[in-house]
Amino acid sequence: MKVLRSTLIALKPQTVWAEVQTAGLLQHIAWPLVRFIPVDDAAFDRFEPGGRYQVKLRLFGMVPFGTQWIVSSLHEADGTHWPKQLRDAGYSALISKWDHWITVAPDKDGGTRYIDEVEVSAGALTPFIWAFAQIFYWHRQRRWRGLAKSLAARRVIAAEMAAYQSAVEAGDDDRAWHHLERVHIVSQLFLGPHLASHGAMLRFAIRQRDWSEVLGQILRTILAPLGTLTGRLPVGNTGRSNVSPFAPMPVPNDLQLEIDQADQGIR
Repeated sequence: MKVLRSTLIALKPQTVWAEVQTAGLLQHIAWPLVRFIPVDDAAFDRFEPGGRYQVKLRLFGMVPFGTQWIVSSLHEADGTHWPKQLRDAGYSALISKWDHWITVAPDKDGGTRYIDEVEVSAGALTPFIWAFAQIFYWHRQRRWRGLAKSLAARRVIAAEMAAYQSAVEAGDDDRAWHHLERVHIVSQLFLGPHLASHGAMLRFAIRQRDWSEVLGQILRTILAPLGTLTGRLPVGNTGRSNVSPFAPMPVPNDLQLEIDQADQGIR
C-alpha cells in the first residue's frame, strides 16, 4: 500500500535538499511522534549513497517499537538539475518493506515542492502500518513547514540578542530592555525561543535587582506553554511585567520589516 503527500516549504530547494540528507533533520521533523536511536552513533550523521543505518524506534519518544534498517540512496541528475530524490529502502522484522522516496524540486510560486512517497508492506499488519504512515508523514510535513517559518524568526532573534548584549556592555539598560522586548515579540510563536526570551528577561531583572520584574517574568514563564497549547498568544506583546500578558500590541514597523526581509532571504 502506498502513501503520497506533498507540501510547499518556504525555503530554497538547495537548503531543503541539504537538510534532508542529515539525520538531525529527520529527528526534528519526526519528533515527538517517533524517535530514532542509532545503534551505531558514529554512523548516523548524514545519509550517504549506499548507506545502511540501524536504528531503534521509540513511539512518542518512549515506547519501544523494535529496530529498523534505513537503507539510503541519492538520485540527482547533476548538481544543477531538479528534481532531486533521496530514497530509503528500509525494512525491519515487522515491516518487510518501507520504500520511501523524498522528492525535492523548485516550486513555480517560490520555495520548494516537497513530496513524500512511501510503499509499505507488513503482511496482515499492512493496513495498520499504512494508516500510521499517513499520520506520520502528515506530521513530518507539518513540522517541516514550522521549521522553515521559524528560521526567519531565529535570524531576527539572533540579531536582537546581539544588540541587547551590546547595550548591556554599554551600560544602557533602557536600550537593553528595548531589544529584549523585540526578541519576545518575534519569539512568541515558538515555545523554545519564547521561554528563552523570558529567561533572558528574568536574568536581566535579577541583575538589576528589579524584584517586581523578576516576579512578573516567573509568572510569564509559567504562562508561556499554556499560551502555546491554546494558541492564545497576544501579537506584539512585549513580555514585560508593566503590560498585561494577555494584551495584543502593535508590532513596530521596523521590526516587521526585519522579519519580512529575513523571510525573503531564506526563500
